[in-house]
Amino acid sequence: MTSQTKLFKLLLFWFFVLASPNILMAQNQNVKVKDSLIDLDFEELQKKFYDTRLNDSQKAVLYIRSYLQKAKDLDSVSEKARGYYLISTFFENDYEKRIIYIDSGIKVVKNTEHVLQTGFLYTHKGAITHEKGNYDKALEYYLEGLEHAKRKGVLVYQSLLLLNIGSLKTTLGKYEESKLLYKEALHYQKKIRNKSFNDSTRYLITLSKLINSYILKKEIDSANYFHKQGYKLAQNTDIEGVYTIQKGILQHYLKDYISASKNLNQGIRSFLSSKYAPEYGDYNLIDGYLYLGKSYNNLNQKEIAIDFFKKIDSLVKKSDNLIYVARPAYLELINYYKSINDKNNQLYYIERLLRNDSIFNVQYRLASDKFNKDFDTPNLLIQKENIINELETKNSKSFYIIICTSIAITVVSTTFFISYQKNRKYKKRFNNLIKNENKKPITEKVENQKNSIGIAGNVVEIIIQELNNFEKNNEFLEINLTSSILAKKMNTNSKYLTKVIKYHKNKSYTQYINDHRINYIIQQLKTNHKLRNYTIKAIASEAGFNSTEVFSKYFYKKTGIYPSFFVKSLKTHKN
Repeated sequence: MTSQTKLFKLLLFWFFVLASPNILMAQNQNVKVKDSLIDLDFEELQKKFYDTRLNDSQKAVLYIRSYLQKAKDLDSVSEKARGYYLISTFFENDYEKRIIYIDSGIKVVKNTEHVLQTGFLYTHKGAITHEKGNYDKALEYYLEGLEHAKRKGVLVYQSLLLLNIGSLKTTLGKYEESKLLYKEALHYQKKIRNKSFNDSTRYLITLSKLINSYILKKEIDSANYFHKQGYKLAQNTDIEGVYTIQKGILQHYLKDYISASKNLNQGIRSFLSSKYAPEYGDYNLIDGYLYLGKSYNNLNQKEIAIDFFKKIDSLVKKSDNLIYVARPAYLELINYYKSINDKNNQLYYIERLLRNDSIFNVQYRLASDKFNKDFDTPNLLIQKENIINELETKNSKSFYIIICTSIAITVVSTTFFISYQKNRKYKKRFNNLIKNENKKPITEKVENQKNSIGIAGNVVEIIIQELNNFEKNNEFLEINLTSSILAKKMNTNSKYLTKVIKYHKNKSYTQYINDHRINYIIQQLKTNHKLRNYTIKAIASEAGFNSTEVFSKYFYKKTGIYPSFFVKSLKTHKN
């Protein structure tokens, strides 16, 4: 086939599909649907459409036009809606057009008895918006579909929409809330499980999401408990690969890295060959690649590990919706290239991480506001109404319940107020740090005190000079620097050293060292933007602390805020 012929067919295809949602149903006398195709049933036309959709778009257009024409001739509301959905599948990379066709389908079935079709279209509309990374819009569509499903009592779509809202919660890091939604979805699905192949598969997918929430919360015992149930049910199904991947992840947490890598590789291969890979593959692949990389790291096969982390970056480039789950891979890549002093690659993955973080922060803020306004708050109000109604029906217990509820509300309000006040106080202290207002100079005693501590004046002068050099060269960053070690470096003894620090620096030895470390890391964080992307543990190490807890404690003691708050505020301050 010549390139001109291919171009003509491609243009013909886009003309038919892009013109408008109704063009495919138009009765155009010049382009007739073949009677032989009209005679085929809907199931056969749909199969032929799917078989040709990717490889022969011209035939696919003919099949879907026949499908819609047949639906119109029979005045079948349900099949017309399905036809619009099928058209939307053409536009995998054109979100706006997919939504246009799905909305056309919703318009056909809305306010009819076709509740399953309506629920399906709302669920799909939210899912493709979720996939695009437009979380607040996705939630809007999910809630619209959920309201319809609840009103019509459609259990299957109540469970599916709760599952999808739970996935949104997981994306935003609200794992405890997502667990509750997955459990509620499972409650619905247990009622219809085993009624059909699809019902059983949905149950297994939802259960795998619940297991993943427990893993993300590091609640490995609970994850293992539910995994054993799902793993047994998933055998010889298309979803088996997901459970094999999760088995490898759980083995990783048990530090059985050889078994973990074996099952992760096996699970990935199994899942990629399943029919669910195109729809659910990227999330599961990222989980699999991430823990494969971590397992190989622990087996000292770092080059193999890096290849898997890079595969995650390739997947993220396909969709911004994958950013949140891929973040740990970028930290692994940055640390690896830092360890081998490959600054070009280190910088590249730092920039990738910062870009992804900026995108996700916008998505997170919009979706969180939407959750509070349209989902969480209405649910709380419903709970409040239910409580009030229950209280009105109970006489003797009502008074005590009202008192308890009032106390709870007071406690919650007080907690929020205290948190607000604390946040204000922290912000004020942060601003002081930025302006250097709370940085106090290390003072020294006056000259005539040199002999008052029982040490010869010339010895004191030497120690003070050594301390000045010590401070100037930032030697206090050495980890595990005891007074004995430092005294030996200064050719004196620890008793003289600590005495001079006590009387001439106005500090104990520990306070003296840690104050310098905190002052140093504050200045570094202000000027070194890359350092702000380190973990608190890594920042503590840069400051000379071998314990994150000790670092946080001294940072708070000196500044009145915690290092995590300081770093977070620096990023906001920069923006």
